[in-house]
Amino acid sequence: MLIYTNPVFRRHHTGIGHPESIDRLDSALEGINRAGLSSSLVETATVSAETDRIIAKVHSADYAAQLDAAAASGQRLFHSMDNPISSGSYAAARAAVGVALEAADEIWIRKRTERAFVIARPPGHHAERAAAMGFCFFNTIACVAEYLREQKEIERVMIFDWDVHHGNGTQHLFEERDDVYYISTHRYPFYPGTGAEDEIGIGRGQGFTRNIPFSGGVGDREYLAAVEQDVIPIIDEYRPQALLISAGFDSHYRDPLGGMRVTEHAFGEMTRRMNEVAARHCQGRVLTLLEGGYDPEGLANSVAEHVTALAES
Repeated sequence: MLIYTNPVFRRHHTGIGHPESIDRLDSALEGINRAGLSSSLVETATVSAETDRIIAKVHSADYAAQLDAAAASGQRLFHSMDNPISSGSYAAARAAVGVALEAADEIWIRKRTERAFVIARPPGHHAERAAAMGFCFFNTIACVAEYLREQKEIERVMIFDWDVHHGNGTQHLFEERDDVYYISTHRYPFYPGTGAEDEIGIGRGQGFTRNIPFSGGVGDREYLAAVEQDVIPIIDEYRPQALLISAGFDSHYRDPLGGMRVTEHAFGEMTRRMNEVAARHCQGRVLTLLEGGYDPEGLANSVAEHVTALAES
């Protein structure tokens, strides 16, 4: 198992007091230390050569150029109040995609590892084709899914998003397709307002989106039951060759944004269940990407449980 990060992620500055801060990287890395897995950390300074091509395939033609120009010109917001930026924001968002693609290559192309976790910021799952939202600029997990679908041996990709917020961007990017299945557990109604149970996909993609909304205040029992009763049977039926996880830890009971009661133990158990289902369908291969998680201690403990489970044989 490998864990990836990149120093350029520290160049994205969001301002004093913003929850999506550089400190999140330190909390996640502290989780790696607590798990005793520092030797698995790859602090790469490179990104995939496919990065710009894949971003352009997932996002609209001029979207990346708009973000690049906004960051370079000194703008402090991009598209909405949700999305503070700095001069390094474009580079960080681009690198998040590039490092995730590198991790995907190590798992599915070079086959040097079966599992990987990418500690990147900014997060990605709210980013739409032509719009930044919810601290997200490029939809990193969607870029990885698109890239994997280009590989001849990968016909079906599964994305499981357990962030407390619904991944509206990821859902919308794939909701008309049947080759990428998006399944999400999240608080509802809640930001960003999407993710109702009746959102199941459109046209050819109908039946290949599954939303499992929770009311506020639920905890381990509800989450683990949903994984056992809904998520795992769906994955078993779909039989993906690649499993991707939007690993947001903001449903943790300490998180200031989530309003849920999940403990770090549940994140470890959900990870173990994903390992098991990946062994049945994906030759054990799983890639997980950091999304939300805004309490330092909650994030560190959750990451520790997550990577401990990922590293298990």
